[in-house]
Amino acid sequence: METRRIKVPVATIWKSKKSPRKVDKPALDGDVKKWVEQMSDKDSIALSDDDLLETQALFNDEVIIDHFDGDWAKVYVPSQRDDSDSRGYPGWVPTKLLSDSQISYPPITSIVRIAVRTAKLFDEDKKPILEMSLGTVLPQIGIDGDYIEVETPIGKGFIEKSAATLPFVGANAGETMVQMARQFLGERYLWGGTSSYGFDCSGFVYTLHRVLGFDIPRDADDQQENGLPLAPEEIQPGDLVYFAYDHGTGYVHHVGMYIGNGEMIESRTPGAKVDIAKLTEPKFSSEFAGFRRYWR
Repeated sequence: METRRIKVPVATIWKSKKSPRKVDKPALDGDVKKWVEQMSDKDSIALSDDDLLETQALFNDEVIIDHFDGDWAKVYVPSQRDDSDSRGYPGWVPTKLLSDSQISYPPITSIVRIAVRTAKLFDEDKKPILEMSLGTVLPQIGIDGDYIEVETPIGKGFIEKSAATLPFVGANAGETMVQMARQFLGERYLWGGTSSYGFDCSGFVYTLHRVLGFDIPRDADDQQENGLPLAPEEIQPGDLVYFAYDHGTGYVHHVGMYIGNGEMIESRTPGAKVDIAKLTEPKFSSEFAGFRRYWR
């Protein structure tokens, strides 16, 4: 089983090789930040309406290669659990966004997780190489003053210690995730998004948990079938709340994170932005499908 690693800040994983449009060229080049900034609301909504994307993977994430087809690779993302395939979330990615060969890191004693919205990766001269998203995970191999030395798909690099230090610390992991989530209020929804440049609903809560080292499934329906079920009187900030068609009994299509006082923070829907909503909104109260907890 051959594996590769993502060598750009964020790699967009497409439904098929034919999915990308002209406007999506920056994403095909691995520049998701530029892609999101120059994409219109209409273009963004079409990603969902036309079902063009599967998910995204972050710098250094490992992917399993199913096969190559021209300049593309059919891959599975094992760090994103999906009940439909034990190998992980499937999709297509341009081969140029992957490492040239399989990468096996030497035994490591610790890993670092990018805990701030974005962070720079530096070379040995402490010159910036690229910008990484919240949730990026790297092997730590040393300390150099105010920097952490890390292994990456493009060689050894350095991150500032502050990049791996949580700027938001609540009374517990749930409250910490809520504080972390609030910094994204007003950010535009991105279908398939899992990075600081844009999230879909399940990608938002997936990445918040990932920063703290909690492994949860990628999609809302899979998340709702796992985790610790909670009664309404048991919920705390950081717990997840799910919504389903057919008055909460059908397919689970949305997830938010409870923040207290009967409210949740969510990446709502294509064309909208990360916002705070009351669970008593008619749309939500009529589709409620349960609470789950993944943090400890």
